[in-house]
Amino acid sequence: MNRDTTIVGHLSAGLPKPLDLGNGLVAGSFGGDASWLSIGAPHPVHGFVELSAAPPFDEGHRGDPAAVRRYRGQLTEERFAFLRLDLPGEDVSGRWAGVDGEGRLVWRRTGAGWTCSVTAWALPDGPALVQHYVIEATQEVRAALRCGGRLERCALAEITEVNPPQPLELHSDMGVSPDELVINASDLASSARVEVQAAAGHWIPDADSTARWEVIADAGETLEITVTVSLTSPPWPDDEHRTATTPAPRITDPAGTLGRITAGAVRYVLGCTAVSVGGGERAILTDHRLLPLSWTRDAYYQALLLLCAARDEESVTDVVADHLRWLWGRGRAPGTPWMRSHLPDGRPKDLAVQADQQLYPLLELADYRRVTGRWPSPPGESGGDPAKRWGELVAEVWRDLPRDGHEGLLAGAENPADDPSELPFALSNQILYWHTAMQLAPWSAELGLDALGLVKTADDLRAAVARAFTCNGPFGPQWAYETDGHGNHRLYQDANDLPTAFAPIWGFCLADDERWSATMRFAFSAHNPGHVNGRYGGLGSAHTPGTWTLGDAQELAVARTTGDSARVTAVLDRIDRVAGVDGLLPETYQADNAHWLARHWFGWPAAVFGILHLGITGARPNGWHE
Repeated sequence: MNRDTTIVGHLSAGLPKPLDLGNGLVAGSFGGDASWLSIGAPHPVHGFVELSAAPPFDEGHRGDPAAVRRYRGQLTEERFAFLRLDLPGEDVSGRWAGVDGEGRLVWRRTGAGWTCSVTAWALPDGPALVQHYVIEATQEVRAALRCGGRLERCALAEITEVNPPQPLELHSDMGVSPDELVINASDLASSARVEVQAAAGHWIPDADSTARWEVIADAGETLEITVTVSLTSPPWPDDEHRTATTPAPRITDPAGTLGRITAGAVRYVLGCTAVSVGGGERAILTDHRLLPLSWTRDAYYQALLLLCAARDEESVTDVVADHLRWLWGRGRAPGTPWMRSHLPDGRPKDLAVQADQQLYPLLELADYRRVTGRWPSPPGESGGDPAKRWGELVAEVWRDLPRDGHEGLLAGAENPADDPSELPFALSNQILYWHTAMQLAPWSAELGLDALGLVKTADDLRAAVARAFTCNGPFGPQWAYETDGHGNHRLYQDANDLPTAFAPIWGFCLADDERWSATMRFAFSAHNPGHVNGRYGGLGSAHTPGTWTLGDAQELAVARTTGDSARVTAVLDRIDRVAGVDGLLPETYQADNAHWLARHWFGWPAAVFGILHLGITGARPNGWHE
């Protein structure tokens, strides 16, 4: 396996990642100099399109992990911005960037004879982002906005490729008028507009398919410039009823590491990953740049975060209802399982079936019912008893779960890390299966599911896990990562297998269960092939090097469950060093220095930390126990 660890990409203002902004209709990323790296939106035919100036992905390198990581790194580089404000004699080391108390992005730049403050926000009711510059000059300053880029379908370059998209030959052209640029891609039926409001100046076309807007600030003058970038794609079904997401006002002054991560995760989900794809429907994506696709696993934890953070705010819980309609409607063909990943329009992208991803939609529905006290309107339904229709859908999925007959265990060809299973039955899938049955059970009568015997299924499953997964490990009897049910076991633990670490929190076992304790001791030891050694070492995963932040979330859960306060402090100190100024987290970071290593955009890890935080502070997520 290629374990290339080359880091590509340079950001100023001390940022480990770009800053992101969105409103559920569009999402964009910005550099430490306030430059525009991208603005993108879901597309009803091509998945996700964005305006960018980064080099395109070389299709000849599909399936090459090192090439994919280099390409992803380039997406973070300020030199590949499609829009920037050039100012003379800047003190680059003095740049500052962050997020203000209202969730707006803010920057400060300084240079010889000037200061520049920048604020960016999303329009509340349209597919556009806005940036406002204030230049205060103590001597004459000549500045220029520069714009040049192209509209493209997102490359969707994966480390673990299954079904890559077909290559497209796309072309963009730029139209220039005094106050507006229009970048059009007729092959995508999409266009972007760059509008400027300023006291003077106009767009001037250059020979290299770029344009500039020159301004002069006299000594003692304050000059203001407002730039609005909008992105228009073909209409979605019921397009007139597509709406932006509500802003995230609840966690405006977060305290401590977990508070900052939680606030950032809520902002990111509402702004950038919970995207509107029709009236009353939203896909929840894993991120808005690298893989704007939906995994039911990633989406579940983001949806649960919203239910935990704003359970009494209907505008936020409605986002989860919209997602459930998309998930069970457009995101799933009747009689077929959910695939590894889906495009925003619901079509499968990666045609692999994973057992746990058949369970998370059921669990999200049960969580929504418990938190809100009601069932959402089902997909395609405008009246009648919603519980009856949801019960029919749940029963169909439950009957089709991949039970192979061996004590009712769920089998899977891929594990939750998107890697091929070595043995058919994964421990974390069985714990999740048990948890899902227990969370659906209180609503069995409402849904008409009494015949499924959910509680008995859960009881039988817990006993089957004890029989099939118990094996000898370095710290005594423990649970195996995988088994074939016939005495063969695989000892391993992966950062992606959260249910194993959450077993006592969910109530599958007690916190002092000897087999669970030995399993987690093994997970965070050198005996585990998934463990990463180093000053900032921890739990990792086979297909991507480095310490995984999802592994850190597991360690935090274990430390809290076992009452190990010193370990809690150590995990929080480590994750505080890693987290970006916006509270978001990478997939992995280097074990020797905590520098970001893989996936600068990833919604799942921060969402999990947010859920753990809200559990700590009292607004406990449904189904979680102290």
